[in-house]
Amino acid sequence: MTDSSPDRRSSGPDLIVTGRIRTMDADRPEAEAIAVTGGRITAIGTTDTIRALATADTEVLTVTDGVVYPGFVEPHMHYWASAMQLDWVDCSTRDGATFDDVLARLREAQPAQGDWVLGRLYDPALVDGERELTRDVLDEVSPDRPIMVMNASLHFAYVNSAALAAAGISEDVEDPEGGTFGRDDSGRLNGSLGEIPAMMAMMRVVPPLSQEQLLDNIVRINQHAAVRGYTRTHDAGTGLAIGPQEVDLLLQLAPRLAGRVTFAVHDYAMDAAIANGLTPFTGDDMCRAIAWKIISDGSNQGRSGFQRENYQGRDFRGAPNYDHAALVDRIRTAHAHGWQVMVHANGDAAIDETIDAYEQALDGRSGMDHRDRIEHCSFAHAEHLDRMAALGLSPSFLIGHLYYWGDAFEERIVGAEKAQLLDPVAGARRRGLRVSTHSDYTVTDFEPLREVQTQVTRIRRGSGLPLNAAEAVDVHTALKAKTVDAAWQVHADDTTGTIEVGKFADLVVLDADPAEVDPSTIADITVQRTIVGGRTVYQA
Repeated sequence: MTDSSPDRRSSGPDLIVTGRIRTMDADRPEAEAIAVTGGRITAIGTTDTIRALATADTEVLTVTDGVVYPGFVEPHMHYWASAMQLDWVDCSTRDGATFDDVLARLREAQPAQGDWVLGRLYDPALVDGERELTRDVLDEVSPDRPIMVMNASLHFAYVNSAALAAAGISEDVEDPEGGTFGRDDSGRLNGSLGEIPAMMAMMRVVPPLSQEQLLDNIVRINQHAAVRGYTRTHDAGTGLAIGPQEVDLLLQLAPRLAGRVTFAVHDYAMDAAIANGLTPFTGDDMCRAIAWKIISDGSNQGRSGFQRENYQGRDFRGAPNYDHAALVDRIRTAHAHGWQVMVHANGDAAIDETIDAYEQALDGRSGMDHRDRIEHCSFAHAEHLDRMAALGLSPSFLIGHLYYWGDAFEERIVGAEKAQLLDPVAGARRRGLRVSTHSDYTVTDFEPLREVQTQVTRIRRGSGLPLNAAEAVDVHTALKAKTVDAAWQVHADDTTGTIEVGKFADLVVLDADPAEVDPSTIADITVQRTIVGGRTVYQA
């Protein structure tokens, strides 16, 4: 193996890293050492050759017990919604909390903003009996103080009577376009708010965090991502929390970020953002706008994802958020302005609609031109993957659906046969599709190594059984979804995703190599250090 030619300059590199280096570069998969100057990799080679470049001012990092990989790339998460809720009451049951535990937390909570009690991360699908936080249940927690709890999917919220009154939502309210106000069997409002238009009717009266608090929380989330080994994250909905001003605020936040950020502006905010002068790739190496985000349906575990058949035991199959003509129009408009498009499509009927809309909007062109994506792409049939390959579309799978909700999908939500369709990573790879996996943070936490493990094992958390093992992939292929292909999807493959000369020195040091451990223990590997542009931003 020959060494890459070092950058010829009078001074030596700022940083040299030596040890076991897995580059994810097909042409040179392993290396002993790299040199970094000005935040970029300037040489790769043997330890002796690279160490010979050092000067008295060069920092040398010797990795003796771990392994170096390209920094992980998170291609789909949510900064603004997560920042709004970061200090709300944790109502998650993923770690064993019961329904009664959640109610106790809400009773004991101090008002978070104004007189409101605010909670996050509740999901009935992960609770015995799928118990809902109904209006009546929350009224028992507090009849006078307004309560709102966000569903973990971010597609639903649950409120009590005081909250409905504060928002001026009366019994005769009509459903907004693309949203629903839930009702019980008698037709009375049950406190469930479905999808963004309905939730916004409530969010308008929740006392907001200050702009400073929101930005501080984004910085905290960005640092949390670095702790988990992410050197780049991608926000999939800028503009939804406080409007199109989020674009400028996020761009201005760049100097405070530990890891790099790209973002997609949500369809609802994009017209205003464009009117304000936003163009594709506005920003810099730390923060850049790259995509246009559209949400075509809801949440499968919340039974609002748009399916071909009814949900198990229910007389409905969800509904689309856009009619066909509107979806085609928005994709065409995005392309006319030069934007990559990301369309959220969870249910198989939503994937049908999304592929049809892309096909009509592309009109014979390839989705590869803009690197167009389908987000979650959860219950994808073989014909979906075939059509995506023909159109040049790329899926990003929320692989945590399989790990956390796989049992619920199989047993209660869609049934055993349809559950087999969930997150078909191997099928997509066989067809040559560029594939990534994502957390949808805070739908699931930042767990890149858990995502790798789930791709490899297909094991569900609850039963411990695999779900459609035929869709499992090898470790290297799974790692590509968190490095090489995720970087490609966020238009950053020229600077990250692999360890190569000229790319950013965005690296993660792990205490063990995912390719060399028992696949069932990949998620147990710890991050020892995260490096962005040659600078350590996290060290265990």
